[in-house]
Amino acid sequence: MNVLTSDWNSSKDQLTFVRKQVFIIEQGIPAEDEWDEHDQEAVHFVAFGMTAVPTGVCRLLADGQIGRLAVLPAYRRQGYASMLLRKAVQVAREMGIRRVFLEAQVDAQLFYEKHGFKTDGKVFLSATKLHVHMERDI
Repeated sequence: MNVLTSDWNSSKDQLTFVRKQVFIIEQGIPAEDEWDEHDQEAVHFVAFGMTAVPTGVCRLLADGQIGRLAVLPAYRRQGYASMLLRKAVQVAREMGIRRVFLEAQVDAQLFYEKHGFKTDGKVFLSATKLHVHMERDI
């Protein structure tokens, strides 16, 4: 298992493949809600297993927002999401960011809490899914 730090132009095929499978096809999120102007400027992360097929992805924005963390169904519960999140936090720290935050789907809140994120508990709707704002110091 390994995580590649990249940019949109270098890893667009892998990033769009995983995000389309997870967010658009599996979760039914409208495509217009998935793709945004932040992809071009973000630091991206792509996880791989033993093959060249990407297993998961994540992105980090300059303001410390971590987002678009997705792992393909066949690779879940194997540590890929944790590996991607740890790498995003590490890179944020290297960029001089002191606090990271994310908008977690409610179903994933416990996962992020295990990684030190805290929420105010206020639930909101974004891209047809219930979310909570979560953050942590690094």
